[in-house]
Amino acid sequence: MAMLVIVLLVSFTTPSFVKKIIQSQVSHNSINALQQVKTLRAYYTQHIVKKVQDNTDMLVAIEHYNKSDTIPLPATMIHDLSELFDKNGSQLRLYSHYPFPQREQRHLDEFEEKAWFALNQQPEKVIEALEIQGDKSLLRVAIADQMQVQACVDCHNNHPLTPKADWQLGDVRGVLEISTDITKQMALAEQISSAIVIFIMFAYVLLMVIFFFVTRRITKHVSYISNAMVELGDGNVDAQVDLASSTLEIGQMAKAFTTFKQALLKTQALEKRQQLMGSEKIDGLGRMLASVAHDVNTPISIGITAASLMSDKIARIEEQIAKGELTKSDMEKFIASATESMQVVSSNLVSAGNLIKSFKQVSVDQISEEQRQIVLSEYIKEIVHSLKPRLTRAKATVLVDCQQDCQFYTYPGLLSQVVSNLITNSLIHGFGQKPGGKIIITLNGNAEGNINIHYQDDGIGIPMEHQDKVMEPFFTTKREQGGSGLGLSIVHTIVTQKLAGTIKLVSNQEQGVIFDICFPAKCPSKEAEP
Repeated sequence: MAMLVIVLLVSFTTPSFVKKIIQSQVSHNSINALQQVKTLRAYYTQHIVKKVQDNTDMLVAIEHYNKSDTIPLPATMIHDLSELFDKNGSQLRLYSHYPFPQREQRHLDEFEEKAWFALNQQPEKVIEALEIQGDKSLLRVAIADQMQVQACVDCHNNHPLTPKADWQLGDVRGVLEISTDITKQMALAEQISSAIVIFIMFAYVLLMVIFFFVTRRITKHVSYISNAMVELGDGNVDAQVDLASSTLEIGQMAKAFTTFKQALLKTQALEKRQQLMGSEKIDGLGRMLASVAHDVNTPISIGITAASLMSDKIARIEEQIAKGELTKSDMEKFIASATESMQVVSSNLVSAGNLIKSFKQVSVDQISEEQRQIVLSEYIKEIVHSLKPRLTRAKATVLVDCQQDCQFYTYPGLLSQVVSNLITNSLIHGFGQKPGGKIIITLNGNAEGNINIHYQDDGIGIPMEHQDKVMEPFFTTKREQGGSGLGLSIVHTIVTQKLAGTIKLVSNQEQGVIFDICFPAKCPSKEAEP
C-alpha cells in the first residue's frame, strides 16, 4: 500500500518537476543572455561612443539608419538588437518609466510594471513569469538596467531629449527583458513525463508480480516451518524441515529449526536422565534402608529375646524370695544368667546402633550433596559398613587400604554415590550368582590436592565389546533382571562433571575390573567448615 502511494505521488509530481527543470534551464540561459547584453552595452558606451564623440565629428543619435556620419545611441543599439532577437524566437525588450519622446506612447503591461517597480527596489533580483498566450508558452525573464559607466550618466543628463537630468551611477534607468517561446520544450516535457510515468507504472506492476510470486514462495516455506514448529511443540519429535531451499534466509530458518529440535531433544533427554538419576538415588536409598532394616531387626530381636528371658528369670527369683526358698546357688545362677543376657543385649544393640549410624550419615550425605570436611578412610569405611547387609548376603568382602589418614573438603554425598554404585555393580555384574568375591579400595591424596581412588574387584570382568558402552546412559546386560543401566553412567557423570575429575576403566575377561578415579579436593570455605 505504501509503495502504491509513492508510485502515485511520483506519477503526479513528475510532470511538474520536469517542467520546472526545463523552465529553470531556459531562465538560466535568459539571464546569461541579458548579462551579455548589459556587458555589450557597457563596452559600446565606454569604448565606441565615447571615442567617437571625443575624436571625430560623427554624431550619436536615435536616427542613424542611412546616415554615414551617425552611430546609434547605446539604448538605440539595444532596441535594434531586439529586432534581431525576435527573428530567432526570442524577444529582447528595454523599457522604462523615463522613455525618450518617440517612445512615450508605449504603455507597460502588467509584467513590465511589476518588473520595473520590483527592480527599482531590489536591482539585484531576477523577475520571471510563465505566460500562456493562445497556444504558446512564453517565459519572461527581466533584470535591472543600471547606469554602469560615467559616460552613460553624462549622456543622459546632457541629451536635449532626456526626460530626466539628474542620473547617477547605479540608478536603474530601465528593465532588460527576454521573452522566450518554450512551447516546444514544454511539449517535450509532457512527453518525457508521460514516458517516465509509464515506465514507473510498468516497473511497479512488474515489481508487484515478482513480489507476489516471491512472497507466495517464501510464505509457503515459512508456513511449512511454522507447522513443523507447532508439531514439535505438540510433542511430535519426528517433525522435520527439508534443508533444501533456493533462498539463503529460508535455508537459515530451516537450519535453525533443526538446531532447535536437536537442542530440545537433548534437553528432554537430559531432564529424563536427571529424573532417572534422582529416582535411582532414591531407589538406592530405599534398597539400603530395607537392607539395613533387615539387618538391624536381627540384633534387636535377639536383644528383645534376651531381655524377655531375663524378665522371666527375675520373676522366678522374686517368687523364690517371697516363699523363702531362694538359695545361694540359685542366686549365683541368676547373676550368671543375667550377666550373659546383658552382654547379649549390649552387643546386639551396639551392632544395630553402628548400622543405623552408618546409614544415617551416608543417606544424609547422598540427599544433601553439601561440601564438608571428612576423614577419607573413615568415611569410605562408613559407606562400606552401610552396605554390609548386601555384602553379607553376597558373601563378599571389601578391604579399604589407606596409607595416610588425611582430611579433605569434598562432597561426601557424591563420593558415597560413586563408591556405593561401584560396589553394587560388582555385586550384581562382577560376582553375579557366584558367592564370595573380593573388592579392594585403595585411597591416597597427592601434593596437588587431588583425591585418588583405585577400585578393584576379582569378578568376571567386562567383555571387550562392552567396555566402550558401560558408562553410557541406559546400557545394561541385566535389563530383564531389573537393571536400569544408570549405575556406571551416574558414576561417570558425578566424577567428570560434579567432582571435575577423571575416571578410567581397565578390565580383562575373568580377571575383574579396575577403576582409577582422580578428582580435586575442594578448598575450605566458611560455608564448608564443620
